[in-house]
Amino acid sequence: MQKLIVSLCAIVSTIMTLAQTSVNKPEILYGAVQQSDLQKPPYNKWFDSIYSAYDPSSITISKIPKQQLKDIRIEIFFGTWCGDSRREVPRFLKIMDQLAIPASKISLIATGSDSLYKQSPQHEEAGKGIFRVPVFIIYRTGVEINRINEFPVSSLENDLAAILADQSYNPNYRSFELVKNWLQDGSLLDKNISLRGLALQLKYLVAGERELNSLGYVLLEQGKKAEALKIFQVNAILYPESANVLSSLGEGYYENADHHNAVVILEKALELNKEPQLVKEILNVLYKAKLAKG
Repeated sequence: MQKLIVSLCAIVSTIMTLAQTSVNKPEILYGAVQQSDLQKPPYNKWFDSIYSAYDPSSITISKIPKQQLKDIRIEIFFGTWCGDSRREVPRFLKIMDQLAIPASKISLIATGSDSLYKQSPQHEEAGKGIFRVPVFIIYRTGVEINRINEFPVSSLENDLAAILADQSYNPNYRSFELVKNWLQDGSLLDKNISLRGLALQLKYLVAGERELNSLGYVLLEQGKKAEALKIFQVNAILYPESANVLSSLGEGYYENADHHNAVVILEKALELNKEPQLVKEILNVLYKAKLAKG
């Protein structure tokens, strides 16, 4: 299951925390912060080095006219625990400094330490489709014009220049935008929605089975169990022979108290499974589903 690595990380983290003193306990930022917060210990250890080392293309920067920066506002959702955030956020902020974009136009929101639970204390992320971090959302006159998901398609400055110039730009994880719309308009909770129709819409947008799988787990962790199940079901239509996908679908059924379908799907996942490390986790959910089923 997609969640296996996260679970193992959580176990290791717990063991290390118990073994260490509170002085050595890792610190994270959580909620709205300022760039100055990242320039203080312990975050400055990675922020300063990445910021200093990054050399944005002067050619690209010079081609961004000031007119395009008018009425621009940017939201950055990131995690101080996240390797991608530690790499991309300092680089992006250096670009902001070179473009002389004032700090008042940039909102930095640090999300929780659980890599699946991408939320902030005031829920600034609500309804914005924050399924991976970092996410750089660019607004013009209060309306989102595009975003950079997790890492740039080309380079941060090239991607930003294309977005500001209203050029055709497709961010990574293009499926996320469509799913965000479905969450907003309630399509995923429509009892009559065609799962095959949703799958067909996503078919050429997803890069692989893990893209929707990880998204489903984010929704589960956010308490959106019914929506998560729909995503797992759609993913199973796209990847019907994947034990990993089916095991996640089985878990989705279990979390929605559909224990009959959970058992059926998890048993099929076991038949298809060729990865020994997944067996224990599949069996664990299967045991709970059978117990609940009676």
